[in-house]
Amino acid sequence: VQQVELVQTHISWVLLAGEFAYKIKKPLKLPFLDFSTLAQRHAACLDELRLNRRFAPDIYLDVTSIVGTPQNPRFDGQDTPIEYAVRMRRFEEAGRLDRVCARGELQPGHLSNLADTLAGFHENAAVAPAESRFGLPEKIAKPALDNFHDLALLLPYPGMQVRLNAVRAWTEAQLAQLAPLMQARKLAGRVRECHGDLHLANLVLIDQRVRMFDCIEFNEDLRWIDVASEVAFTYMDLLAHEKPGLANWFVNEVWSRSGDYEAARLLRFYAVYRAMVRAKVMAIQSTQTHSKALAYIALAEDLMAP
Repeated sequence: VQQVELVQTHISWVLLAGEFAYKIKKPLKLPFLDFSTLAQRHAACLDELRLNRRFAPDIYLDVTSIVGTPQNPRFDGQDTPIEYAVRMRRFEEAGRLDRVCARGELQPGHLSNLADTLAGFHENAAVAPAESRFGLPEKIAKPALDNFHDLALLLPYPGMQVRLNAVRAWTEAQLAQLAPLMQARKLAGRVRECHGDLHLANLVLIDQRVRMFDCIEFNEDLRWIDVASEVAFTYMDLLAHEKPGLANWFVNEVWSRSGDYEAARLLRFYAVYRAMVRAKVMAIQSTQTHSKALAYIALAEDLMAP
């Protein structure tokens, strides 16, 4: 191709080249993932392909090897691989739901379509075994509480510790109150192998259908979750994009299809947790301003209020 564009996340490099995109894992070791060896990155690429093909087989094509040398790399040669990439079919970036929303073009019908897709996906997703660790209240608590430690280090502003302590105290109280319901939902099969990262930037409008992509492949504990946590992520991000009407529409549409109205009792807890997750991601990614991270923390504080 004539031009290749590089897009970076905090854990990947993505090469946009003609019809295709090539996603390469960065050689990182973080508290929530380990890509430090070539074998681990290859395994993660294979997991990413398998998991995303559940709902986007036309986008996720294959895993390709990179051979040669770092100075002269080549795709798909017969030599020993020096790296691996997930090969994807490109779509128009303008179709990402965060961008559609920013242009004021996101419609209730789009979210009804997403509700159809998500309810069907959850219905068919693998169920966490009763004896597994997934979905246990103490396992739900750990990533939720870890966020506060990480954010205190990332956002050392006057008064921030007081605000984080308030959200943490609310979170701990909710965990104590909701633990029996969380346990019951685990036994009822509501903990499934979900997408795990369903905010607006991981949804795309293609031919007027909302498609999911870029699920979590690197951490089982962040993927095997209560379906209520998945719904709450999209709900929270619609609120963050100042679309409360669409947020409520989406929740109504999902639950009218799944019948999972019991999840309403968990919505605020999971929405606050997801807001703090996005705050942490924004704080990690930002090099100049933490305004987006602070906005997600403010949203979490709003969600705590009755």
